[in-house]
Amino acid sequence: MEMLSIRADQFIESTLTERKNDVVTILVPENYYHSLGSEEQKNLRRKLPTLLRRYGKFLAGASRLNARAGKILYQKDQGKMIRINFRVESGMWNILGVLALSHGVSRCFLFNYMLALESVEVGDSIVETMNAGAPTFHRYYSFIWHLDLQSKRIFRKLEFTPNPIFPIFYGDYWIRTS
Repeated sequence: MEMLSIRADQFIESTLTERKNDVVTILVPENYYHSLGSEEQKNLRRKLPTLLRRYGKFLAGASRLNARAGKILYQKDQGKMIRINFRVESGMWNILGVLALSHGVSRCFLFNYMLALESVEVGDSIVETMNAGAPTFHRYYSFIWHLDLQSKRIFRKLEFTPNPIFPIFYGDYWIRTS
């Protein structure tokens, strides 16, 4: 009799930051790109770390951009897109990835969303409040994509530590269990 062994403890592990920076591609709307001056166009390649430092915590705790857990949103109805290739530290790219996955959007979508937040100066109003007394990034991020085949449900969840919001403030705390 033959036996098939399936292990549920499989995972992939590697270092978060590597020695060399990765070359990545981001798509931005052509009309946005051409609205920037030539210096701003060059600086667009260096904006990812700044945007993540400014909006990372906000995005981790904000309502999800995509309400459908089984779909990934990409930019649509943006017209022509321009490819921007640049080098970025793999840690920053991975943080962008986990935030994008938890929101159910692509990395490009989230990058453009952060650019939109920046253009309306949302960061000016939240950055001090979000980063007061705490590091810019959480220490741990855990993304869970849960598929419950029996009840035909799917959900995405981002957990992070430290979580500055004490559990008493969550609605579940007030629900009585009988």
